[in-house]
This record gives sequence, structure tokens and C-alpha cells, in this order.
Amino acid sequence: MVSKSVLPDNQPAWAAAAIRALPPYRGPATVADFPDPARRPRLVHLNESPLPPSPHVAEAIRAATRDLNRYPDIPGRKLADAIAAQVGMPGENIVFGCGSDELLHLAATVALAAGDEAAMPAPAFPRYALSTKLMGAVPKYAKLDAAGACDPDAILAAIGPRTRLVFVCTPNPPSGGMMTGDALRAVAQGVPDDVLLLLDEAYCEFARHAGGPDTLAILRQRKGPWLATRTFSKAYALASMRVGYAICGDAAVGEALRRAKQLFNVPSLSQAAALAAFQDQPYLAKLLDTVSAERAALAAGLAGLGVRVWPSAANFVSCTLPGPASHAMAALETDGILVRDWRDPDHPNELRIGVGMPQDTSAVLAALGRHLRRAA
Repeated sequence: MVSKSVLPDNQPAWAAAAIRALPPYRGPATVADFPDPARRPRLVHLNESPLPPSPHVAEAIRAATRDLNRYPDIPGRKLADAIAAQVGMPGENIVFGCGSDELLHLAATVALAAGDEAAMPAPAFPRYALSTKLMGAVPKYAKLDAAGACDPDAILAAIGPRTRLVFVCTPNPPSGGMMTGDALRAVAQGVPDDVLLLLDEAYCEFARHAGGPDTLAILRQRKGPWLATRTFSKAYALASMRVGYAICGDAAVGEALRRAKQLFNVPSLSQAAALAAFQDQPYLAKLLDTVSAERAALAAGLAGLGVRVWPSAANFVSCTLPGPASHAMAALETDGILVRDWRDPDHPNELRIGVGMPQDTSAVLAALGRHLRRAA
């Protein structure tokens, strides 16, 4: 179902040292691995939207097919202007990527060189450490706080004289913890002015719905360089269209990202889909309400099974099991349910479950309950 590494143990000279040092690539299963919908498992392992995108998206994509023979708009001006108007930033400060994943990598590309350091929470999104290592730089890890959110004291303590980039994420995957305004303010003001601060907000719409702080207002008070990365993959239900964007604190940060990115990195169809989704804010509100209600139901059901439930302001819920999460993953897969562990050696018993529809929640709770009873 997934790609298999083909580099031999004695890897060839043409493979860069940073590539040779990385573990073999193992991608997670996606919907493409299950072409028959009737035999498809419940895919609650990738934090995808349980609902389809706005109905206006399909119409926008159809209209955009008229120009398939033409290259896409490089700066994505229509979409950039729409976002800029909402967030109160100049359009030139908005940079698009193939998902926010590409933008995280671009930030490492422009900020890091061999021997530099990047501070980041742990556990968190693997891209931070991966791109840091690819640049020949060194990740410096900061443990999460007790509620699974980025700990400002730990982040600031991880900064040293060679630090050039600081990653912070809220809500944080895989835990779901959300930073308070005071915590984010401490980071924004505490990171040195000559260090690039990146706030990963892949789940920002869910955080805002849950009463989270105005992150951009806090970042605007920072003197040093910053950017916030967001995506259309989660709350806008456009994971397959691969559209992310960076809101840059000033034009210089935006220009650095544009110099490093691929020229035509976001296709016309994806830009059209994202604009249609962004303009349908009533549908976004409906999706957020649905996910919030089902997240609460999933969390309550997990608590009823007697496991620790981590606070989450995202579209997933994590729990701590009495035994290895890998065993639960295997057990649930036999019941036709895909979930994820935290992939962190310090958290072997933590399991992450994406929020689905009510029938998905019922199936997950039933299957996990059976596993826990067998393992007791």
C-alpha cells in the first residue's frame, strides 16, 4: 500500500548525506489505497475532514477547467487578496504552498544552513525536524506541557546562539493542545529578534471556534521576523487540493519564501477550489460546529472507557492507553479502522483518533473497548 525504500544499506555517493541519514520513507495509507468504497476502512488516522467541501467548490473547479492549457497565477492574487482582506495584511505578505507542509520546508530552506539549530516542540508535526535535518541543521526539542500544548518556557530554553528558526504549533498535533494567549505572547516576545519565528496553525479554524486567542494580533506585537502557516486541508475539507498559505509578518519574509519556492507550485484548479471554499464562511461554520460536537462525543466516549483523554481544540482526539498504542492500532485495523500512534519514543501508549461522523465514533469506541477488555 505504501512506498518501499530502495536505497541499499551501503547507500551510493550520489545520495546526499542528509538523505542517507534519514530513516526509510514509510507513508501512511490514503484513500487511494482503497479504490473500492465498499471495502474501504474507516480512515480516521490522517485528521481529514469528515465532511466534503463547500458545494461551491465543484462549480469553481469546473469553471477553472477552461484554462487547463495555461499556467496558474504564480502569486495566487485573487485568493491572496481575499485572505489579506480577512486578516488585515497586505496581499504581498501572503505566500502559497503545496499544503502548509511545503511552506514549513521553505521556512527551513530560507532560515537554516549546516550547523544551525531550530527549536521545536516534541512530539509535534514531523516536518519540523525532517526539514531541519535536510538543511544540515540540528533540531532542538522542547517537551509539551502537561495539557499537550507547546510549553513557552521549554521552547525558549531550547534557543541557543546557533538558533535561526523556532517552530511553534497550536493546536499541536498529535496531542491537540492549544496555547493560551499568554503562552504565545511569551514566545513571540522571547524569541530573539534575529531569529525567524514560525507559528504552525494548520488547525487554526478549530482553535478559533474553541475560543482560542487572536494569534495574529499577538504576532504583530513582535519586533523580529515571523510567519504563520495555515492550510485548506483541514477545516475547508480540501486535503486533496494541497493548498496552504503563509501570513508573513513583513514583505521581506514573504519575498524570501517566494525566492525559494517552486514557480508554479499551486495549480489553477486548487486556487479556484480554495477561493470558493474560503468565500463560503457559512459552510465553514457548519463544518466547525459538526466537528466540535463529534469531538466532544468522541472524547466523552474515550473517557468512558477509562483511558486518559488529552484536551483537544483540533479535529482529532488523543488518549493514553494502559498498553502500547501499536497494539491498539493493529487491533482496530482488523476491525476496519485506521488510527495513529504518536510516533514518539516518550509516548508509546498514546493513540490519536481523527474526528469522523457519529457512526465512525461508535465504531471506534466499540472496537477500542473490545481491545482494552482483551488486553486487561
